Amino acid sequence: MTSGLSYTIYSRRHRRGRNLQVGDIILYDNPIFLHQGACKRVIGMPGDFVLRDPSQSPTVGGALVPGITDTMDEKAVRVRDEPLMVQVPEGHVWCAGDSLSYSRDSRFYGPVPMALIKGKALYNGDGWFNWTSFRTPQLLPPARRDTIHLEPDDAGPG
Repeated sequence: MTSGLSYTIYSRRHRRGRNLQVGDIILYDNPIFLHQGACKRVIGMPGDFVLRDPSQSPTVGGALVPGITDTMDEKAVRVRDEPLMVQVPEGHVWCAGDSLSYSRDSRFYGPVPMALIKGKALYNGDGWFNWTSFRTPQLLPPARRDTIHLEPDDAGPG
């Protein structure tokens, strides 16, 4: 995926949630805004409990923002003072952006179905990608025997 001059390399081996862990950054189809992708960090796997912070939900002063539907009823959102504990359902993950105050993520639209996951982000950066700046052992090109330089032994023969 590209966004301006930013490039994201992702692995499709993790498509549909295979072998994901908490902390992985995933790319998925946005469940609310059709034909848009999202790139967020997984903070909850199926069965995990996560906090849905009301200060980060789509409300202003405890009142719902017009035009935004929340998964909870309006009265519960207005009187709620404490964060709500949510269990991530089977077949879903809970995602959050790294910039919490500006991110539209699971706090906004709920758990993300694993069927929407395209893959796990491996590299995100600007400009050209090269292997020397990318130090993940799973993705380094295989070393060739003739490229290994061995220093001669100081003692030398005989």
